[in-house]
Amino acid sequence: MVPDVVLVLVGGSVAGAVVCGILAVGAWRNQSVPGAAPFAWLLVAATGWCLLHVAWLTTTDSTVASVVFPATRLTSGLVVGLWVVFALAYTGREAWLTPARVVALLALPSGYALLALTAPLHGLVTPEVTTVTENNVTRFVARTGLADTVQHTVSATLVVVGYVLFGDFLLRSRNLYRKQTFVILTTGLVTAGLQGLFVLGATPHPGLDITPVSFALNGALVGIALFRYDFASATPLAGDLLVDELPDPVLALDTDDGVIDFNAAAARLIDADDPAGRSLEAIAPSLQADIERDEVFAVGDPLSYYDPKTSAITDQHGTVRGRLVVLREVTGQQRRQDRIEALQSATRQFIEANQPETVAKLAVSFATRVLDQNAAAVFLAEDDRLEPAAVSDVVERDTEALTIGPETDHNLRQTYESGTQRVADCEGCGAAMARALMVPMGDHGVLAIASEDDSYVAEDQQYARILAHTTQVALEQLVRQRELRESRTSIKRRNEQIEFFNGLLRHSLRNAMLVVEGRADHLRARLDEDQHHHIESITEWCERLTDMSDSIKDINETVTASESERLDAVSLPATVRRAVESAVPEDSAVTVDLAVDDEHVLANHLAEDVLAHVVENAVEHNTSDRPRVEVGTQHAGDWIQIRIADNGPGISDELKATVFERALSNDQTAGGFGLYFVSVMMDLYGGKVWYEDNDPEGAAAILEFQRAEDAPAATDDVESAAGVPATETQSKSHDR
Repeated sequence: MVPDVVLVLVGGSVAGAVVCGILAVGAWRNQSVPGAAPFAWLLVAATGWCLLHVAWLTTTDSTVASVVFPATRLTSGLVVGLWVVFALAYTGREAWLTPARVVALLALPSGYALLALTAPLHGLVTPEVTTVTENNVTRFVARTGLADTVQHTVSATLVVVGYVLFGDFLLRSRNLYRKQTFVILTTGLVTAGLQGLFVLGATPHPGLDITPVSFALNGALVGIALFRYDFASATPLAGDLLVDELPDPVLALDTDDGVIDFNAAAARLIDADDPAGRSLEAIAPSLQADIERDEVFAVGDPLSYYDPKTSAITDQHGTVRGRLVVLREVTGQQRRQDRIEALQSATRQFIEANQPETVAKLAVSFATRVLDQNAAAVFLAEDDRLEPAAVSDVVERDTEALTIGPETDHNLRQTYESGTQRVADCEGCGAAMARALMVPMGDHGVLAIASEDDSYVAEDQQYARILAHTTQVALEQLVRQRELRESRTSIKRRNEQIEFFNGLLRHSLRNAMLVVEGRADHLRARLDEDQHHHIESITEWCERLTDMSDSIKDINETVTASESERLDAVSLPATVRRAVESAVPEDSAVTVDLAVDDEHVLANHLAEDVLAHVVENAVEHNTSDRPRVEVGTQHAGDWIQIRIADNGPGISDELKATVFERALSNDQTAGGFGLYFVSVMMDLYGGKVWYEDNDPEGAAAILEFQRAEDAPAATDDVESAAGVPATETQSKSHDR
């Protein structure tokens, strides 16, 4: 039965060495965790202690025992010293661990062992290893003396110091680390108790030390507390210092919303010195409701804004034990957001303002109401003078007579002329605005803002610049609107004048043509028949000039009309046929082929004249032996393209770029202005016109119209105008 005790101790020591070695490797791999490195060295020393204790229990050679004993005492002393180093590092006292102090902590509990190992040099300490049989157990025992007793006392004191450091730290962490506190303090008491029993000789044999086994178990449990509970990664709230110094309120709540932990900011917020253990609903029901809504909320006077962020608190089994609530103060952000939203709303009001005085009043109202300024004023430039257009009530009486001329030496004038923002005295602005932030508004004036304490932080200055710029833009918009109204009025007046003179000209031209035509008829009876062709020419030109007068009237009405009045759905086949019939004489030798789809485009009755001018140009300039013109349609998305191609000599690239310009001479176009008329009308229709080469010869004019979405139903008149279904190819030949 007795040998089993030794075997148990040997087995326990071996197991302790294995456990401590494994934990040492794990701790070393986690050196980034605070306290992990000294904890790893502590476990290495514990591993050596366990292995040397195995050698002490199993050796039968007194010489070996004489060497193992001081070596064992050295490793046990290092364990004690490293335990204190670990406690200091882990509890946030790294600054205390200078190299000299670390050496002292390692040397103090190892002094006796160092003296024993160097005894041959000085003979001060000579431990005697003898064999002792007690309770049927025969094992080596070291006879030491007073020096060893002192060493035990020092070591025990240091062990206690280490546990006191941990205990104080964990107790200050309050309820957040109950499991860790229980594990570390309990294992510490067990280890200290077993070591005390061995020192006092209360073991079955004076040579049997149970401490290595217990300390190995202690290391395992502490390792579990550190890494399994993630105790180390929290730097356990060097914990309290960090949380207490946070400006944001922090609350730890249990599953019943009872307060587990809190920081100073949270205590101030809920107005309770020690809310721990009390229900949050009972202490601050409105705060709990705000947290549950999970939205930004405001409390206090003046208002402070908080954004609640909640995370679950779970134990080692993943069970939710409560929640951590951080109330992030967002007062600054919320005020900036409120100001931005107010500025956006004010911008809409600025846009809708129709008078400079209204814009100025909006700027003053925004500065005092949203920017929380004491007073504000807008000085507008008029006739090279700065005059108050809008001011706060507190300075209205002081500034009503203030006018700053070009020769006045005033800071507002200097701000206006230099275009540079400044904080300066505002002479004549009243006590509430004796010193102001002055922001230029371009050529329109100056915005002045005054605070109660004459201080203007960067954010206030930034918003003042934004407000001044917004005011400037609104004033510039009013100037543009006024100029636009004046321009429209001027254009309307000129259009009316032009229409009057055009009407007068057309009326006079018609009357003149009637007189000329009447005189021609009178002369017809007096001339020989072979002279009648002169009369016919006069009559024809009278009719052409009368028709031209009507066309000019229609063109003027189209130009001055709005888009909705100008555009209508026009049948393409009927318009093209009428245009061809009017542009190609009956006796012409030109063959015209039509292949026009039954489509409607956006135009008006002048589209016939537009197409006729292009067809006429193609016919007139076609010098081919067998002149031919092809008129067809092609689709391009929402557009309809009319293609009028001829087999004539074609058009040079230079002429293609300029053929639709107004400045062309008469010999380049039919009538000198026909194609310019086409360009103008296509622009009014919202379309385009251009020339391109025809294959294999000639030129092709492309007129691009918008397709009419709501085309009127086809009528008999349209069908008769087209002659045949529009999709069928038609040929019109005037060969003689």
